[in-house]
Amino acid sequence: MKIINVELTVKPELQAEYEKFANELVEHSAAEQGNLSYSHFKKLNADFEYEIIEHWKDQQAVAKHNETPHFQKFLAHIGDYVTKAPVIIRMDYNA
Repeated sequence: MKIINVELTVKPELQAEYEKFANELVEHSAAEQGNLSYSHFKKLNADFEYEIIEHWKDQQAVAKHNETPHFQKFLAHIGDYVTKAPVIIRMDYNA
């Protein structure tokens, strides 16, 4: 299983817009073949910090996800919403 965590710090004045923008990504990504879990959370005690946590069946599923229109849209526009580059943590899990 492939696990990806993405830490995001959002511009305060764009928080509501960002949440709508991210919701589209989450809805479409969660429905993809090979996706086991796709969640988006607002961090506690951090007004403008969020985290996306993704669980994928395998690298092939991640590769297909990376080519989808909704992910490409996210990549093209995430810079409009954040105060710094997202922090991406990738992990492999073998049960």
